[in-house]
Amino acid sequence: MGEDGGVRFEVPRRPGWRDLRAELRRGLAGGRLPVFGMPDAGDGRFAGWETSDELLVAVTVEYGEPGESWLGVEAARWSGTIRSTPDLRETLKEHLRTAGVRFADVAWVESEATVTVDGRELTARVLRAGDDWWVARAVAGEIEVGLTAYRKECDLRVVTLPDVIVAEMLNAPLVSRPWPQFELARESADPGGEPHRRLVHIVLRSVREQLVWLDEGGPAPRLAASWPEVWRSAIRRQAELSGVSEAAAEVAVQSLLAHLTRLQTDARWFRENEGLRERAISETLLYATGLSENVPSRRAQEAWREREGTRLQALAVDVVVGAGDHWLAAWEAWAQRAA
Repeated sequence: MGEDGGVRFEVPRRPGWRDLRAELRRGLAGGRLPVFGMPDAGDGRFAGWETSDELLVAVTVEYGEPGESWLGVEAARWSGTIRSTPDLRETLKEHLRTAGVRFADVAWVESEATVTVDGRELTARVLRAGDDWWVARAVAGEIEVGLTAYRKECDLRVVTLPDVIVAEMLNAPLVSRPWPQFELARESADPGGEPHRRLVHIVLRSVREQLVWLDEGGPAPRLAASWPEVWRSAIRRQAELSGVSEAAAEVAVQSLLAHLTRLQTDARWFRENEGLRERAISETLLYATGLSENVPSRRAQEAWREREGTRLQALAVDVVVGAGDHWLAAWEAWAQRAA
């Protein structure tokens, strides 16, 4: 308990630890954004905020109970940043994914409504997804006012919350809505065989399913039930083949998976040409395990390794992006020769 009766939380001082409460306090102290809320809606709580180059660009106050009935009120200001106004449909899609609802299973209806903000009437765009979800957004100068709700209807009246209310919410526990966890599937999707190849098969299948899920919604995809055992086996095998510790082997396996999943998402030929995909996987496995560096895709393999080293050490984003482009270009050249 603090001297003012508010709850205080001690933040462990650990390397890399983000003091989220202090981050939000600093952002609000800059005066760039008001904190909007609903009058007479009960106790609100900070449900999220976004920053860009250390500028607070959006902050959300939420009312109700997650999973039952809730309403979020957002103040956002994107000017002067690389960010822009999120699409209303994408805003609702994120919530539908979390709830496991397919986008095609709900009716999408657009309309307009009047939102009153601190006594000023504004025209808001409204989008509904089925009977349960809706989002509205209005603009007041550089400030955008957003309302997102689940099974909650209300008067569209928003006010700037008094400093004393904001202080109370800053001292209360910070609550966030969890992203869906990718649970293990009961049925096995594991083809068996050598652990590295088994692991790659499971991960690439998961990536494909996640891409479909992001595009269509529905229940979150699940990893194969054998995932934990295959992961451990691949690390042990990597340590044996490379003659390194299991800690170093784990880093190598993580890089291998990152390499192939990036090919899955970024290279069209990898997704659409099964023959090229299997060759790329085989060559990447040979190179990553140290069984052979003399593979036709060696330039691409070396470019990926360079990118990984750059990514870990670089301070400038453009350095990493440049390394990534070089890596992908090398693979494109390989694919053209191999086709």
